[in-house]
Amino acid sequence: MLPQSKKVVSDEKKYHLWLRISQITLIVLLLVVTALFFPRGKMFQFNYNVDQITTETIIAPFDFDILKTSEALETDRNARESTVQPVFIWDNTSRDKVNTAVDEIRQQLALWYQAEKDLAAKKNYWNTITDTLAADSMIFKLQEDSLHVLNIKLELQNRGLKNLGTPRWDYFLEKGPSTRQLANSVKQALLPQYMLGIIGDLPTDIDVARITMIMRGKESSRNPKDFRNMEQSWEGVKKVLSSNYFDRNPSLQQLAEDIAKAVMIPNLNYSAELTDNRIAEARNLVPISVGKVFKNERIVDANTRVTPQIKQKLNSLEREYIRKGYGESAANKVTTFMGKIMLSAFLLFFFFAYLQTYRSQIYNDIKLIALVGVIFIMLLALAHLIVYKLGWSEFFVPMSIAAMIFTVVFDGRIAFIIMVTLTLLTGIILSNNIPFIVANLFVSSLAIYTVRRLRSRTQILWSILAVTSGYVAVIAVFEMIKFSNWESVMEHMVFAAANGILSPLLSYGLLVLIERVFKITTNLTLLELLDFNNKLLSKLAMKAPGTFKHSIDVGNLAVAAAEAVGGNSLLARVGAYYHDIGKAEKPEYFIENQLRGTNKHEKLSPRLSATVIVAHVKDGIKLADENRLPSIVADFIPMHHGRTRVEFFYQQALERAKETDSEINEADFKYPGPRPNTKETGILMIAEAVEAASRSLKNPNPQRLESLMDTIIESRIKGGELINCPLTFRDLEIIKGAMMPVLTGSMHERIEYPGQREKLHMMDDET
Repeated sequence: MLPQSKKVVSDEKKYHLWLRISQITLIVLLLVVTALFFPRGKMFQFNYNVDQITTETIIAPFDFDILKTSEALETDRNARESTVQPVFIWDNTSRDKVNTAVDEIRQQLALWYQAEKDLAAKKNYWNTITDTLAADSMIFKLQEDSLHVLNIKLELQNRGLKNLGTPRWDYFLEKGPSTRQLANSVKQALLPQYMLGIIGDLPTDIDVARITMIMRGKESSRNPKDFRNMEQSWEGVKKVLSSNYFDRNPSLQQLAEDIAKAVMIPNLNYSAELTDNRIAEARNLVPISVGKVFKNERIVDANTRVTPQIKQKLNSLEREYIRKGYGESAANKVTTFMGKIMLSAFLLFFFFAYLQTYRSQIYNDIKLIALVGVIFIMLLALAHLIVYKLGWSEFFVPMSIAAMIFTVVFDGRIAFIIMVTLTLLTGIILSNNIPFIVANLFVSSLAIYTVRRLRSRTQILWSILAVTSGYVAVIAVFEMIKFSNWESVMEHMVFAAANGILSPLLSYGLLVLIERVFKITTNLTLLELLDFNNKLLSKLAMKAPGTFKHSIDVGNLAVAAAEAVGGNSLLARVGAYYHDIGKAEKPEYFIENQLRGTNKHEKLSPRLSATVIVAHVKDGIKLADENRLPSIVADFIPMHHGRTRVEFFYQQALERAKETDSEINEADFKYPGPRPNTKETGILMIAEAVEAASRSLKNPNPQRLESLMDTIIESRIKGGELINCPLTFRDLEIIKGAMMPVLTGSMHERIEYPGQREKLHMMDDET
């Protein structure tokens, strides 16, 4: 087994190896995904937008057709499509199908009537039977026959005969016409309609003025009004049935109408397949080009404004390059893709080099690198979707989301470097869009400025105003130097305004998600922790009011110092509020919470007193864990004392040791640490010591306070407490200057009112 020191070194090497592999994997993955968002194929060398000025003369390298724009081609195809008439096919078998259906219904009616007659006869016979056994046997037969009648009736109803009513079998078979005559009357009523033609439903999505009718293989153009639809044909059938039906019997007429309605179908039917085929053929016949450019022909001169016509020629030249195979072979595809990866690498190198040089703690945190990668990919995907897939304005790409998120999560400097990288990368992907790059660099700067010191959620309103105004201003400036139509300008303005409103709202919503997923504490969470109704602060105020007051005063000192040296003043205040929460467990052992004349430590040994005092750090960490206090705030609890000694009880122990000639262990009087490792924790260590010590000064004045601060800072430096802290000697001088006004302001004397001293003496006598 390895010795402990060697094992630690081995584990550290493994961690660093894992860290480097993870960093390289994430960066390579980011490069590959970024390259996927570039336009397919090679990037065209003559990439100009309408109203841009050319920098070179462009000569056609080969013959090519001038392709129509997609809008113009679609317009021409729609015009050709509108000339195609819907195709209807005359079905010669429809009348035969109807006659067959009528005969089938007639047969079922005859069966039903006969079955009903037989059932009625059996019922009459059953009523005359006197033998009980014979009657019971007959009941089973009656049930079978009733079920048979019901099944026939259900079949008729399924065919559409809903109004069968009471069967008139006696009428049909004995007194009136037969079911065959009924069927023939229905056929005679339907025959004229099929001779005229019954047209099926017309397409609802087109205005049909003429149709193409195919009858026995021959086509003819007809007006659909030459034929009757189902509703008109039905009215004709009803008239015939009502005019010639037997005995004017309403029940039989209704039955005949039901039969006719059940079997009637159109004999001129719309053929969607033939119509769609003819439409497709017509669209394919529309020419896709409007002219031709020949080899060595000049497409455009240098220093010339690009018109829509010139732009279309350049687009056609690019399409011809692709058609001829430039960039389409497997080798060219691989080369092109590798080029896109390298281009992305050049731009991302700028950002990652800055991180590794100036923000190594971020670069070495895989969680934060992953967050950066996710935001990068999200914005690139949105840009690709909005511009290339949806065809919307590039000013709707919500780039300011990244600016605000990274400012809140990191700081303004990091956010600016990220936005320069991300904006350049996105602008290149969007065909080297200079207006997009300029607009988003400007707007991102405004967004960073509005949230660089996030202190309230109402700042979202300023963010919306800043982002919207920034986009509108840049668009207006670019429109001053180029000739764009009013519709295009308004489209960009509308999308930019929508972007300005939505981006800040989405940013604040995403911040909540990012905090949960990536376990990051932002200023939004810190603002919530400042609420005095927070469980921990409320407990501290109730159980240890002196400590609570001390924490507030330390917070004021820490904020002034942090702002002076460029630290996070909000984090410094929150850390100050929570650094002594452990004292709420045993508040009576700390002097700021003790009543005059009572001191718990008088009955304790110096070593035990020191143990009780040091325990507030452990108690504070426990409370922080139980209440899920963010680690960035919980770090203030052990770091505000670092590895310092509980000096009062240590000196007391030394004096007693001299008297008894015994030895003491210095470690028993030291806090467990660790030492401060950030500007904010270092500032709090100084502020906490200064605030506590200043309360013991008699007749404090600026000179004494300054001397006190010098002593405290010098002791912390000599004790190595600030060795891991990024505070410089210049920062320490600035901190002293920033704390002095706050400290002197809190130590001022109040005016003594007349009679106040006498009243105080009286109160002392009474007590």
